[in-house]
Amino acid sequence: MLTLDQVRLLENRVEKAVGKITSLTEENNRLRSQLSTLQSRTTELEGFVTSFKDDQGKIEAGILNALEQLSVFEDSLTEEESLEPEQITPPVDTEQETSNPIVTDSISEEEIDTESPTSTETEDNGQIDIF
Repeated sequence: MLTLDQVRLLENRVEKAVGKITSLTEENNRLRSQLSTLQSRTTELEGFVTSFKDDQGKIEAGILNALEQLSVFEDSLTEEESLEPEQITPPVDTEQETSNPIVTDSISEEEIDTESPTSTETEDNGQIDIF
């Protein structure tokens, strides 16, 4: 038969086991709650990552679009610069050049220096009135 000491010893072990089971159950519930919170936070952060990736794609597309527009603008400026000298240069009349040859042998350097135009001899458009 069982003695009183053996029953008390068994009773103590059962109480320790019940206490341990209770503490482990509480810890399990706490960890499950923490896991649930962390999973919801992870889902939220994954949403942020997805949003940032989408925004990054939009930003990259915007930058590429801006670069393309700048390239087009630069190309148009380059085209305008290459066209400007042609637009500014007046057409040359070949008949006038051949009919009025310039004779430089008969004019000395002193005459050229003394005949330089003054400010009153220039027109508004920047051309010199020689005659």
